[in-house]
Amino acid sequence: MKWFSAFINILFVLASSSLSAKNESGSFAQDQLTKKTMIRKAALDDVKEMILLSSQKRKQYEKYQPIFQKEAKGAIDFQTKFFKDSLFRENVIALVSVVGNSKIDGFIIGTIVNSPPVYNPGGKICLVDDFMVSDSSLWGTVGKNLLDRVVELGKGKGAVLANVVCGPLDKPKKEMLNQYGFQVATEWNVKWIK
Repeated sequence: MKWFSAFINILFVLASSSLSAKNESGSFAQDQLTKKTMIRKAALDDVKEMILLSSQKRKQYEKYQPIFQKEAKGAIDFQTKFFKDSLFRENVIALVSVVGNSKIDGFIIGTIVNSPPVYNPGGKICLVDDFMVSDSSLWGTVGKNLLDRVVELGKGKGAVLANVVCGPLDKPKKEMLNQYGFQVATEWNVKWIK
């Protein structure tokens, strides 16, 4: 049975043919076709690369909503501590997608939580807030594979609903979520009232 657990915890997938869609530079997605991607549990050694991807996403979102999404002073230190602490929490599923033997090309953190007391979806929720890929051309492959795996593991922890945070202008991520059957449940509307 140990081999089966190891197989479940380390999922090998070949980059699918949809990775052949080129990004702006025309080379990244093409290069991915020849490399294996492994999805595995995130480790402390992965946090630095996870933080770099998060910082990249934060800069993108700050362009969309410069007030609400403005990076706070000390954000990287705060998020580093948060990620490191999260890796040891029983209700957290943190996974990385690794190209070849080293480079992380995406990660996802799902937290199993109770629904708010005024709602009853029939069980726990797998809340996915921190979910990034290294290039927008990877949402349909690396992103989808990470989401598939976190949903599968979330079900095993009692989740009946997955809730994924996505900025309204993050079109590649939003398209992947729509193709996967996700629907918008709530939107945050912000206005500066200085």
